[in-house]
Amino acid sequence: MIKLFAYRQPPAESTSSANSKADDSPRNASSELTLLNRAAAFGMIILGLAVLYYGKPIILPLVLAMLITYALEPAVRRLHRLRIPRGIAAMATIVTVYAIVGFTIFQLRGRARAIVESLPEAAHRVHMAIQKARGQANGPDSNSLQQAAKEIQQTASVVAGNNSAPATKGVAKIQIEPPAFNLESFLWSRTTSLLRLFWQGIVVSFLVFFLLASGDLYKRKLVRLFGSRLSDKRLTVEVLHEIDTNIERFLLVQILTSAVVGVATWVLLALMHVDNAAIWALSAGVLNSIPYFGAIFVSAGLALVSFLQFGSILSTVEVAGGAFIITSLEGMLLTPALMGKASGINQVAMFVALLFWGWMWGIPGTLLAVPIMMIIKTVCERIEGLQPVGEFLNEH
Repeated sequence: MIKLFAYRQPPAESTSSANSKADDSPRNASSELTLLNRAAAFGMIILGLAVLYYGKPIILPLVLAMLITYALEPAVRRLHRLRIPRGIAAMATIVTVYAIVGFTIFQLRGRARAIVESLPEAAHRVHMAIQKARGQANGPDSNSLQQAAKEIQQTASVVAGNNSAPATKGVAKIQIEPPAFNLESFLWSRTTSLLRLFWQGIVVSFLVFFLLASGDLYKRKLVRLFGSRLSDKRLTVEVLHEIDTNIERFLLVQILTSAVVGVATWVLLALMHVDNAAIWALSAGVLNSIPYFGAIFVSAGLALVSFLQFGSILSTVEVAGGAFIITSLEGMLLTPALMGKASGINQVAMFVALLFWGWMWGIPGTLLAVPIMMIIKTVCERIEGLQPVGEFLNEH
């Protein structure tokens, strides 16, 4: 008996399911790879933030030295063109800057001493003003309200079944006294802070000297490191050149606008007959380098100074309002006209950056926030994978 076996074709569902599994396997693998890449990128961001936060003693002096190097590089370059070695030119430039700063401090030492000597009297005036305001707040109406509150409290005690007044006789009174002021520990902490600041200044000075003396050595190393192909080298050179141009322009504009704000504030304070106008004008020029918060600090400080000197609300409003108008006009008109598209960072991103770098590095972080964000924006706009970040930071 001969048996004939016919070929049975597998069901259509099993074939399609096998094909779908074969098609889904590369898709699942690619999605898993994308998730791994995102997780790795997130981990790198967290690691970078931890390095920036805990590496502040090393990273912050390096960033400050790089920024000062950008500011002093034009002077060193001009001296080097006169056939002066870069090491000697860098040393001469740094010594000149220290001489100018030292001479300015020496000239203003008398006025600074007068401000320090007036601090006890200023504190006494503030105390008297607070006492006067508290006395006005505790007038007849306030006493009536306090008496009514006491009666309501007694009534509530009676309703609750507690008719007897709380006995206070025979109960020991406990008073917690604050620890006494220790002058030795205070002076030691201030001396330690000054020594630490002095040491950081020495470290930054040596870093600035080495960076200025080396010239474009490290830029050439970056080109060789990140430029394996000719197109990559060209891109690295363009990024470094744009960063140099933007930072140098930013520093030049910052120095110019701070000088304008300082001079205008000095004229205002001199016309208002505010004591130690030069010191406060210099402070206004320095604080002008902090976006947004600098104007607030200057206005609040001058309001306190004018109130302590004149004791008049009108004079306080005039001085503080005039200083705020000066810094506001500089920020809205002068700086955008001089900077052009060099910064080009939108206001929300800049404000968030100020908060972030202020939290990360304190006051130096607020001073370095603008140049750091300019460098980040320049790099992100040139690298294809980071262009969305550059678009997010862009002003337009």
